[in-house]
Amino acid sequence: MDIIKALETMDYYPLCTVRTGDEAIVKARDYAPDIVLMDINIPGTMDGLEAAGIIWEELGIPVIFVTSYADDETIEKAKHVNPYGFVLKPFTERELKVAIEIALSRKEAETMERRGGVPAISRDGAEKPDGKIGESAALPDIRTLLLEDFFNDIVLLLYNNTEVKEQAFTTFIERNLETRGHLFFAYSISRAHRKFLTEIQQGKIRICRMKNADTGALRKIISDSGERSGIPDPVPLRFIMDFSERFDPGEIRAAVDPVLAMRERGVPVSGIIALSVGTSDDNLIKELSRVIPKVIVTTNRGTQISCADHSFPLEHLSFLPQPVVDETVKKVLEPVVLSLLRKPISGYDILHEIQKRYNVSIPQSRIYTLLYTLQEKGYLSVSTSGKSKIYYPTEAGKKYIRQKLDEFNSVYHHILAEIISRNAVTVVRAGKE
Repeated sequence: MDIIKALETMDYYPLCTVRTGDEAIVKARDYAPDIVLMDINIPGTMDGLEAAGIIWEELGIPVIFVTSYADDETIEKAKHVNPYGFVLKPFTERELKVAIEIALSRKEAETMERRGGVPAISRDGAEKPDGKIGESAALPDIRTLLLEDFFNDIVLLLYNNTEVKEQAFTTFIERNLETRGHLFFAYSISRAHRKFLTEIQQGKIRICRMKNADTGALRKIISDSGERSGIPDPVPLRFIMDFSERFDPGEIRAAVDPVLAMRERGVPVSGIIALSVGTSDDNLIKELSRVIPKVIVTTNRGTQISCADHSFPLEHLSFLPQPVVDETVKKVLEPVVLSLLRKPISGYDILHEIQKRYNVSIPQSRIYTLLYTLQEKGYLSVSTSGKSKIYYPTEAGKKYIRQKLDEFNSVYHHILAEIISRNAVTVVRAGKE
């Protein structure tokens, strides 16, 4: 529990804890985590070394040993399972954070090497014969999925990448906080709500934790909303349901079906029904995909989701090469940053949000130069939280941000309308010919 609290404090996302190596392997298959923290001396049919070897060989998931065993024999055995780190008890939070960050960085570098076709190195350090990885391990180019109207309908989100789902949840909540209606977030494992603790205390968001894969509390909320929806001019219902553990399919349908029924009665309903692919029943997924037309599937192979603003005239789904997204975001950085300044936020968090949303890395100097300029003009105020500077718009800044975003929107609409118009003319001429 101490380790879990430390990880949460450092803004990591501990998925679960297990007691045996067998359980660790099962959960690693289910959750596909970024990192496994493994003790060596654990009960069960195998020790931590053997479990780590299977997790690495089968799933390619980095393992960091967190143990009090540091004798030469143990260290020698540990080398053979390719550990990404070795943290000795007792340790400090800083030591654990450094080990995790180094492991993540190493894993990312190795992944980039495979994508770039550079010589592959085997686990014993020798280059493979032709300097290439096998065809089965080759990864596609990173693609970015742009979604229009994501926030105005019911979407079925199937994920095995928790960062993607957290980003989708956060963006959905941000967009709906200022809209009329009820907003609730039901989850079993998530950290998205932690960014909205003030709004939760103010009653703007209703939180429902589904413990032990039980949807009883969630069904009560939906039932109450359903009763209110029978009156004229019903209040819109915005929701997130995240079933990130192994739920009984009947429990999920009992929670989802009443919401779908409300939509059929004409109640303005929108939200995300999220299922972890690793823990969900295949038949349930097929059933839900028949009644929920918008289905999004995320992968662990470099695909990023970007929830595009519904005011842009984009097609319903667009797959774009990541370099195109990268170039566009960098060229129109100002409106991107302004859109994130609608609430108090640090410069680091702006960089992090851009990285998560668009998979684009921006130099810190560009962000902080823009923030400093806005501050100098009186559009931003600054407060200090720990070691971070928190930027938030002044009243003049709020007006400026709205005006600038409206201007950017107008320009983008004009440019895109010109392109669409030219394409339409070309089609007509081709038809005549």
